[in-house]
Amino acid sequence: MTVSVNISKTLMDITGEPRAEIAILVILNDAIEHRIEKIKLEIKQLEEKYHMTFEEFREKFNMGGIPESYSYYIEEDYLGWEGLISRLSRYKTLLSNLL
Repeated sequence: MTVSVNISKTLMDITGEPRAEIAILVILNDAIEHRIEKIKLEIKQLEEKYHMTFEEFREKFNMGGIPESYSYYIEEDYLGWEGLISRLSRYKTLLSNLL
């Protein structure tokens, strides 16, 4: 892998790692971990809003146990929450594959 001198220096300044390939892995690891933490926070906010996990919400939603479940805002939360769960799983897989 060829990395310009400026990028190589910046990678070293950020990570303290002189090898560009390793520094890139460190930065990727940090970026994925940061995204995971952001997603977990968003999931926690939805769990607090509805006082349940997504699995519980999905089950109640499908059984008609969520009032106004087909309102725009409830559907938006459902789809957003489902997307967060999916992305969290994807990022965890990426992180484990990176290590």
